[in-house]
Amino acid sequence: MLKSVLAAAMLGMLALAGCAQETPGDGEAKARSNNVTRPETRVDPVPQEEPAVARSEWEAVNEKARSVTGNLRVSLARGVRGGPLIFAFANGITVEAQGYEVAPADSRSGVGGQSFAAVVGGDPRVDAYLYRVISENVSRTATHGGLCGEAVATHLAVSEFVDGSGRWVFKIAAFRGDVAPPSGADPLLCDAFSYTAD
Repeated sequence: MLKSVLAAAMLGMLALAGCAQETPGDGEAKARSNNVTRPETRVDPVPQEEPAVARSEWEAVNEKARSVTGNLRVSLARGVRGGPLIFAFANGITVEAQGYEVAPADSRSGVGGQSFAAVVGGDPRVDAYLYRVISENVSRTATHGGLCGEAVATHLAVSEFVDGSGRWVFKIAAFRGDVAPPSGADPLLCDAFSYTAD
């Protein structure tokens, strides 16, 4: 009798072990059978910074920047955010400017209906920092004059961000005249200058 009980117990254990075996494909991720009906619309934000806070040394990269300004050093005039900035260009131009507005780059600058991104040659997802020029000093070594040539620069639009190739870039658009961007009165754009982190 003991032998028959033991034999029945062994058969039961073997039967349970057979049921517990995995069939091929169990545990593997199964393909989704549903079609994706909603596209991915989330766009990763572009890394951007307030000018002169994280980086200060910039190398001129476009022809206008190389010939007119040379490399750039940007610093806080009094070491305090929100205060004036000093833009010191290697070719002998120094500009002190006070910020007055932060504008989305895709907003209208007032220059021929263009956005700030189009004016500075920047990214339409990056804010433009707007500055009123307090002073512009042009030395004799600046053979092409100041940011606006012989005219005095009165306003700047500035963006600092990571471009498509992964480099930190610094873009400046200089304006002359009394009309401050953004304005429907068509501010007078002088030129745009491009730099990359040294």
